[in-house]
Amino acid sequence: MKSFDPNYIYRFSKKTIKLTFQQWEYQGFAFVEIGGNCAFVNMLSEFQDGDSLLSLLKQKTSKLDFDFEDLGQDEEGKSWFRAVLVSATGEKCETEDFLDSLPEMLVGIELVDIQTED
Repeated sequence: MKSFDPNYIYRFSKKTIKLTFQQWEYQGFAFVEIGGNCAFVNMLSEFQDGDSLLSLLKQKTSKLDFDFEDLGQDEEGKSWFRAVLVSATGEKCETEDFLDSLPEMLVGIELVDIQTED
């Protein structure tokens, strides 16, 4: 981001957040939008549980550069996901796991853009 206007914190604004998911050298990036009039630090709670992350990734405005799929619940009521992360050399790593473990793959959260809402 070239410039950050701190006055946007107290105005309704659309924030674009880059999320980096990683296991070993395999990564995937997601760009999600969050609106409202809160500071970036107050939004961090949106990324600490699997259900909140899933909700952000499934938004119409979200853009993912990796394959991600909500697999739903198993017979025991546990929610699952599948993700295919990619290395810099193009190798793929597929993982299926409980949705509760998705935040453990989140290694980076970056505010990349902020715009006032009309």
